[in-house]
Amino acid sequence: MKQSRKRITDAVEIVDRKYGNTQEWDRLVAEEELKVSVGQLVYDLRVESGLSQTRLAGLIGTSQSVISRVESADYEGSALQILARVCMALHRDLSVSRKEGGPVAIAC
Repeated sequence: MKQSRKRITDAVEIVDRKYGNTQEWDRLVAEEELKVSVGQLVYDLRVESGLSQTRLAGLIGTSQSVISRVESADYEGSALQILARVCMALHRDLSVSRKEGGPVAIAC
């Protein structure tokens, strides 16, 4: 009797099976995780400070659309550079660390 293979419908599992377990894939995933972390931190700092995207953009010398793209993890530039500018404008220290093989930890 022929054994049927279970059809995979989970998108993450499909992508991981096709591209996973390579250095390039791991690098891409790490970059996206960093963008998401930076975006969330910029959002949290902005809201905590009671600033609009436009006001925060003015404080760091950029546009509202850059802040929006960073917060939605859709920024193609250096999101860490934007975060550093945000931290400086809000008089906060920036800390970025990573233990070998682990995720990047960011605090501001």
